[in-house]
Amino acid sequence: MGYKVVYFSRTNISKRIAEKIAEKLSCDKVEITDNMNWSGALGFIKGGYYASKNKDVEIKINGELSKEDDLVVVTPLWAGGAVPAIKTFLKDKELNKIHLVVTSSGSTINDSTGFRSVTDIVKKNNNEDEVIDSLVKYLG
Repeated sequence: MGYKVVYFSRTNISKRIAEKIAEKLSCDKVEITDNMNWSGALGFIKGGYYASKNKDVEIKINGELSKEDDLVVVTPLWAGGAVPAIKTFLKDKELNKIHLVVTSSGSTINDSTGFRSVTDIVKKNNNEDEVIDSLVKYLG
């Protein structure tokens, strides 16, 4: 049993954070992708709509996961919650076994109920590395 870092990233911020966490935990990372085009202003608006309406998207898990893995799930914040691809991924997971890491420019997640832990990494706070170190210490 060990950790796996699972992430979705539109702008590579969550990817960068997932890579840092995986490196510090000495574990694999697994990217979640979807069948959507979220690029540009229209993609941004569409993403907020999908996130706020809890719309499902088709996802692809790019890596291996097992039931024994403890998951650290890294997601951008869209419309106050996780992105649609991560929401779809989490549908068949026990949330009390998930360590959620939410990345944003200035806000925190609206509903963090049920997760084993929730860590917000907020760009405006300019403390990304300190928050990651604190999370890794907690998981250690």
